[in-house]
Amino acid sequence: MGTLIAYELGAEDNDSFMLGPDTFTPVVRSFYHWRFGKNGVPHPETCKSCGRKTNEHFINPGFRARKRNKDVGATYDGYFLVSRRFRDVCTGEHRSGAEFVALPADPDYFVLRSTRALRYDAGRREDYCAECAAYFSVVMPIPAFAAGSVQPLSAGFYRSDIEFASGHEQHPILLVGPATGDLLRKQKFCGGFQLQEVRTA
Repeated sequence: MGTLIAYELGAEDNDSFMLGPDTFTPVVRSFYHWRFGKNGVPHPETCKSCGRKTNEHFINPGFRARKRNKDVGATYDGYFLVSRRFRDVCTGEHRSGAEFVALPADPDYFVLRSTRALRYDAGRREDYCAECAAYFSVVMPIPAFAAGSVQPLSAGFYRSDIEFASGHEQHPILLVGPATGDLLRKQKFCGGFQLQEVRTA
């Protein structure tokens, strides 16, 4: 069964978009079935051709988390949200590698990111976009780091070096070391918080 070396983080959707609610449909329809924008003008942080996010660090200054009784949540466009309670639990070594990005319009919630990247393989890339020089879809996330590792990751947070999913949904996979996973599991966070085991091959 292999050695447990990390946990992958997951959460229920927060029923919201960081990019905003406005969309428009391209004149030429293909795999780019819709994208963010207003009155036919693309969102400035998305590709004008395919609609992918082109700035993974974009924060909507007016965004507020929905489902406010939840400690964790994921937006439809690939942002992982956590409550102040979640942030405050992660202290010392358990905050290593984590970035809790404040929401300007919502002091009770943060976007969770990580500064430490782990190597992943993309099993399949589809629909290359020449405009932004990236693929619209990246699927089948495979943790390449797990195949060669024999030691559990140290405490704290990590991310995949590849973003997965399609279009505006693309996002990195977030992980924690086993010790941090055990700490988070004990908190019984609200919001469908999930910890999926990652084991050596």
